[in-house]
Amino acid sequence: MTFKCLASTPPAATVLSFFETVHALRDWLWNDPASGVTKDDVHKLIGGSLVLQVCADVANGSKHFELTSSQTGDLSTTIARNDVAVFVGKGTSAHRFYIASGGSERDLLKVAEEAVDEWRKFLSERHLI
Repeated sequence: MTFKCLASTPPAATVLSFFETVHALRDWLWNDPASGVTKDDVHKLIGGSLVLQVCADVANGSKHFELTSSQTGDLSTTIARNDVAVFVGKGTSAHRFYIASGGSERDLLKVAEEAVDEWRKFLSERHLI
């Protein structure tokens, strides 16, 4: 599934927006002198976290419509599939997305939850939340 194709559907666009925001947090922190966070701090965090590396790859693939450099080392990191359940009569649906990276596939929601946990720990240790 290409990033360009994904971005054209509302559920996928929301998912991609999440990953872009998770990755942009690094820029916001190191550009805010009040945070006390440096580029080195953030690079160390992301470099030591496979889940944040996956987030970076998904964010950069989305932003540029293709992944040309990779934090994970896998240029094929992408949102691999989207399972959809349609609730007939209710007019609603539920989506479950999966990320493929490094030869395995993971539930996107679990990746997102782990990424939030990584950032929460990082920010808490610095008394920023």
